[in-house]
Amino acid sequence: MAKVLKKDDIELKHFVSSDAGMLFQLIDKNRAHIGEWLWWVSGTTSVTQIEEKIKAWAEKENKGENAAFGIWYKDALAGVISFDSIVKEYKNAEIGYWLDEGHQGKGIVTESCKLLIDYGFKELGLHRIEIRCTVGNEKSCAIPERLGFTKEGLARESGLLNGKFVDHIWYSLLVDEWQDEEAR
Repeated sequence: MAKVLKKDDIELKHFVSSDAGMLFQLIDKNRAHIGEWLWWVSGTTSVTQIEEKIKAWAEKENKGENAAFGIWYKDALAGVISFDSIVKEYKNAEIGYWLDEGHQGKGIVTESCKLLIDYGFKELGLHRIEIRCTVGNEKSCAIPERLGFTKEGLARESGLLNGKFVDHIWYSLLVDEWQDEEAR
């Protein structure tokens, strides 16, 4: 695939197997930071697991079921953003993202979301894009709110995180609600 989405100092690039060590190091460095909100962090314990994940992402993307990108900021891997699930029949997808703690506060995730949303609507032909945030994760919730997503509601105890059920806030954006980059 080798798709690259770029704006200024931000590049979204598909992972290749040689990125596995670097991605594992970034996860390991941010284990406490992202593990508070992401269920899979505690179980990610080896570069081999990341290599398998990168292969799985590529296979799912070939089937049109997802699109996973590394977030590169000034040529350094800073996080991950993806369409975690694409439902082709309904033309919808859900965005997931996480960012290295040291890169927060620079607008990187917001700009990365803009790139991914444009890609989803313009190139993948999506009609609806969703973002689900765990209640209490204010930084994550700020992203869809900043981008004009509609807050649709609360899904009670819809996730299991670190042995506890958590609530999620659901956000959505329809293709007709999205404006061209120049208008934002």
